[in-house]
Order: sequence, then C-alpha cells, then structure tokens
Amino acid sequence: MDLTKTLYYGAVVIGVLIAVGVVVSVVSAILSLLRLLLVAALLIGVVYAAYRVRSWLSGDDDGNDGHSVTDRIGNFGSSTASESRSTGSSPGGRDRLRRQYVEGEIDEAEFERRIEREFEAEDLDDIERELERER
Repeated sequence: MDLTKTLYYGAVVIGVLIAVGVVVSVVSAILSLLRLLLVAALLIGVVYAAYRVRSWLSGDDDGNDGHSVTDRIGNFGSSTASESRSTGSSPGGRDRLRRQYVEGEIDEAEFERRIEREFEAEDLDDIERELERER
C-alpha cells in the first residue's frame, strides 16, 4: 500500500469518528433536554396534586377559602378582618351561599336569612371602619 492511500483511509476514519462523536453529542443533548422537561413536568404535577389535595382537605373545590386575595391582604391584621371572615361577609361568602342554594344544600328562606346577615355584617364592618378613621 502506498502512503497516499494510507493517509486517505486515515482521514476517512478520522472524519467518521468525528461525525459519530457529533451525532452522539447531539443525541445526548436532546436526551438531556427531554429528561429536564420530564423532571419539570413531574415537579409541576406534584405541586398541582399537593394543591388539589389541600383544596380537597379544606373542603373548597376551587382552592379558594372564600376570601379574595385583596381581602386577605387589605385587611391583614385588623380586628374587623377576622370578624368579617368569621361571619363570612365577603363577596366570596355570598358566592358560596349562591352555590349552596343552587345545589339545593339550603332552601330559599335559609338563603335569604344568610344573605341578610351577610349584608348586616358588611354594614357593621363599614361603620367600624368609619369609627376607626375618625379616631
């Protein structure tokens, strides 16, 4: 065999080895990306499942405890906030009452009595806030 053929075959073998190395690297990168996406999807699934379990255990279908975020943030730490939450005087409380009425859990008289109590509690909260502002 002469030297040119040997150099030619040597160059072909090196080229093939480089091509195989590139293909292996690309496949490895794709598999790593897929593994990362799978781990992220599993993590999101676990977090969502924990959220749903918490919602289920608290007895609330939508994961909301009946109070809006602004109600929790806006009235944080005030005595009227805890009173309004205990009486349920919030838009979320009224929505919960409507849902109970529509689903037949409470009758019309009970619904009207509770709604009236909601509005009375809301009026009392407004009066207490006005008195606190005046002090």
